[in-house]
Parts: sequence; structure tokens; C-alpha cells
Amino acid sequence: MALRPNKAKKANYNYIEAKENPNSYTTESIQKMVLNLEYANVDKSYKVIQVTSTLSGEGKTTLVGNLSYLLSQKYKVLVVDMDLRKPKIHRLANDTNQDGLTDYLLDVIPFEQLIRNYNNGLDYIVAGQKTSSVNNVLRSKKLEDLINQLKERYDYIILDTPPVQVNADALIISKLADGIVYVVGYNIVKKAMIHECIESLKRQNITMLGIAFTQVKLPKRRGLYHYYYDEAN
Repeated sequence: MALRPNKAKKANYNYIEAKENPNSYTTESIQKMVLNLEYANVDKSYKVIQVTSTLSGEGKTTLVGNLSYLLSQKYKVLVVDMDLRKPKIHRLANDTNQDGLTDYLLDVIPFEQLIRNYNNGLDYIVAGQKTSSVNNVLRSKKLEDLINQLKERYDYIILDTPPVQVNADALIISKLADGIVYVVGYNIVKKAMIHECIESLKRQNITMLGIAFTQVKLPKRRGLYHYYYDEAN
């Protein structure tokens, strides 16, 4: 997934910069994120990592795709699309959004149909059919049991979740996560709103693993954008 000035490229979720351009500055920056996560996770305390932001359009799903791909080079990784209102993970593999998380939770499909493979070491779960009871689904015991079951099979589970300011979904999901990576799009959201959202997450007693700055223009790098990872603690 590329972070480029061209809007068409930015919307092309199945383009993963870390895969297509492994020597780029963007890939190097996300590789540093992987190293920081490894250092923070030396005791294997953080298996379920939530990735969220303040508002939409800050590069959250793009980061999920690149980060998950790089992690999967060394670990068994699962990406779960938990943005049930505006899912995007299915685009990662040019897939459909059918037979996903909501379908499993509503007993439409069995567990055996839930997980799909994108790349060696990298699996994913799409959001599935839309539901009018998103909050009830996210608070369900069956979802909690599923996450616990998946933790036995994967080294990292990356949850792509809605932005905090959009609805309460991200706060509900945070109770399932071991830690959060917070995405901040450069010059997109006011600092006061970012601080307010981060504090609301911290009140859920969740560990803030770090902040990823996206869409930072680098004049000497031909307009590419990059991720800067900064530990929040």
C-alpha cells in the first residue's frame, strides 16, 4: 500500500509498498516500526494490536497492510477487519467482503470458512455482511472467545478499526486489544482532537504502543510520504 500524492494510488489498497518496493523510504520507516514493536513485545505481551486514528483518511488501513506484510516475513500474522461500517481489508487481496466476521458471529458460516490467506504467514478475516447492530456484535462474548482462540494460533493479530472520533466502535474494540498503534495524518487533524481521542483510549486501560505519523511530505524524496513511529509511553 503506497503513500503517494496521487489520490488514485492512495485508494489502491491492494498495492502494498513494502511488498512492491522493499527498498523505499516508506518501507524502511515501517520496518523501524516492526523493530520497535519487537522491542516492546519482548515478553510476548502484545499479541492483539489495534490500529486506529482520529478521523478517516489518515492512512490507517494503508499502514495495517504494510505493517502486517512486514511482520508476516518473520511471524504468523492475522489481519481482522473490524471496521464493520466501512470495511476495506477485503480490497487488500482483491477479495469480496462476503463470509466474514459478522457472518461467523451470526452463525452464517463455520469457523473453517472464516480465515483466508493472502501471503505465506499472513492471513486475514474480512468484515462480512453489514449489520444494524454493530455495537452488540462488537460487545458479544462470541467475538471475545474468537479473539482468544485466534491468539493461540497467531503471533500477531492486527485489528483494523474505525477512527475514534467517528463512532464508539474503536473504544469498544480496545477492550479486546493488548495495545494500540495510533495513526496521525500530518496536518489533517487538530492537536486538541488527537489528544482528546488518545486520552479516551487510555481511560480504557489499554497500552498505547506508539504513534505513527503518516502523509509527511519529504521534498528530497520526490514527494513520497513516510511513517514515523514514536512510542507513546
